[in-house]
Amino acid sequence: MVAAVENAGGEPFALPFIGTRQRARSVIGALDGLLISGGDFDIDPKYYGEKRHKKCGPAVAERTKSELLLLTEAVAARKPVLGICGGCQLINVYFGGSLYQDIPAQKKNALAHSQLQPHARTSHRVSITAKTRLAAVTGVASLAVNSTHHQAVKIPGRGLLPSAAAADGIIEGIEAADGRFIVGVQWHPEFLTRLKPHAALFRALTRAAIARKRSGQPR
Repeated sequence: MVAAVENAGGEPFALPFIGTRQRARSVIGALDGLLISGGDFDIDPKYYGEKRHKKCGPAVAERTKSELLLLTEAVAARKPVLGICGGCQLINVYFGGSLYQDIPAQKKNALAHSQLQPHARTSHRVSITAKTRLAAVTGVASLAVNSTHHQAVKIPGRGLLPSAAAADGIIEGIEAADGRFIVGVQWHPEFLTRLKPHAALFRALTRAAIARKRSGQPR
């Protein structure tokens, strides 16, 4: 992930867990954008008003709290946000959306979304919605992606629109409907940056962060 940001012209900073809104505000104030990566854990379904399904995986409460605090401050400051895999899911939950707690158990005729091959290989394609930011950034209508998740966006959050989907209907991309740079993708583009559409996501985040900085708006 660090290399993907650096190669796109950004200067990445890995953040510790944040415990308070005040601290999150201070951290976001020093940054020009926020990237929320994935991780080997699930978001506690209490955040979207559901009981835990037996197939829901373990949560990491401290990390989810930290990421929600940081996202809250980034959104309030209108700084660009990119969410990857679990980061995409977190953005959706933040805006009031829900998740499939386990795709195989809750979605009929679903594709295999947890690939066995290395992350640097693709396993299925997604269709990208025309006239979305994601379409403009990637420059394509269809994209081969990797897939390492068992959860996914179920109902998009308020103010979010789906921007990509797999053949089985699983939402693979979301973004802010009002034009703000808030983008989430369900796959892992950091392993596929040899392919231009995936590398373009990190360039777009970097450019949005630079534009936000140059706009003269208060940090």
